[in-house]
Amino acid sequence: MRSSKIKTTAAILAIFGLLAGCSPQQGGMGQRAGAVQRAIPVEVKKADKELFGQKLSLSGRLEAKSQVALTSKASGRITQVHVNVGDQVKAGQPIVTLDGEEAKIQLQRSQASLLSAQARYEEAKEGTPEETVAQTQNQLADSQNKYDAAKKELERTEALYKQGAISAAEYEKAKAALDSAAISLENQKQKLKLDQKGPTAASLASAQASLKQAQADLALAQLNASNLVVKAPIDGVIGSLPVSVGANVGSNTEIAQIINMTTMKVKTQATESQVGLFQNGQEVEINVPAVQLTTKGKVASVSPLADSTKSYPIEIEIANPSLKLKAGMIASIEMTGKPHDALIVPREAIISRENEDYVYIVQEQKAKLVPVKRGESDGERVEIIEGLSGGEEVVVKGQNTLADGSSVVVIDPNQPASSQDAGKQENSGKRQRGPQNQQNPENPQNAPTNGSENQERPARPKG
Repeated sequence: MRSSKIKTTAAILAIFGLLAGCSPQQGGMGQRAGAVQRAIPVEVKKADKELFGQKLSLSGRLEAKSQVALTSKASGRITQVHVNVGDQVKAGQPIVTLDGEEAKIQLQRSQASLLSAQARYEEAKEGTPEETVAQTQNQLADSQNKYDAAKKELERTEALYKQGAISAAEYEKAKAALDSAAISLENQKQKLKLDQKGPTAASLASAQASLKQAQADLALAQLNASNLVVKAPIDGVIGSLPVSVGANVGSNTEIAQIINMTTMKVKTQATESQVGLFQNGQEVEINVPAVQLTTKGKVASVSPLADSTKSYPIEIEIANPSLKLKAGMIASIEMTGKPHDALIVPREAIISRENEDYVYIVQEQKAKLVPVKRGESDGERVEIIEGLSGGEEVVVKGQNTLADGSSVVVIDPNQPASSQDAGKQENSGKRQRGPQNQQNPENPQNAPTNGSENQERPARPKG
């Protein structure tokens, strides 16, 4: 019971003490201290020049560098399928074989036509054979004999006609026989001249044209026959095979998809501010999370034209000798721009308001809002092009609670919290005391008098 009474008395005395601290005489000091603005704790980092290169990370999907849709150039029924999906093939390797009897027959006919055209051309080129010339000479001699005989017969008939021994009809018949013999003789003379002269340019050109036509017909027939075996045009892997034995196919029917995966390409896009960092032949780092692979890639192309999304298509080639990379996998492209000296601040120091960028700097324990123009960024640091000259203490923590002109206290993140709290209390005490509460030995009027600050408090009533 006594202990309880002691505790109750102590509590009452504590309440009286609080009431006494809030007396009117002390109220002026409390109001003056509350009027002083409370300093906001912040962390700062000095804006310094550093060697800086913009870091860029883009994403894209893998594609095979070479992918071919293999189609049939001939029509027919499939008799053999030589591969399966996933098989490695070489350029020229048979994929399917067609049954084409018509093409085979056409090939045989073209071969025979070519042999005939070659023979005719050789004859035209060499001229008339000697045997033919000899025959023509014999025919000419025979025609000469017939002409001579017809001439004598006409002479005899003419004499008899003049004597009136024969009729006029018999005389005319003899004249017609001589004319016919003369024409035949002249024709044989011209033929002998041609045979002895050799081939004309026109006959030789005609024979040569016939030979070339026969050769072209044979080449086409051979091509059609070779198309009965559909072959791989490139080295690669069979990606799809939509046909089977017994299927009838026509020209342009898709037989297989062949993918060359020894070299893959990443297709990505860069914005207007990023595309300038890429050049043909440039090496960049490629990361493919699906196979936990990080490798080097080479920029193969940078489009100078923006697409419908205002982005610039970029293709990057990657060697894939182990074939671990597959089409469709996601890849990320990591690169750093050309290093250069730049004035750098942490990214979190930038405050954006109404399409403008700002930072807070600390000057004489006050926060000052400074507009800045930013340059490149690597995700953690930002280049400042305008607004800072270097050496400023830029607020990196606590800036979101500041206003221009706010009182601040700079906190060292490496200093123990207890030391900082003591510093805060000391600074707070100095601000609360203020210069008006300090005695100036040169001005006695500022010293407290017995009638004000040093006046004795009234005694507490006894309870």
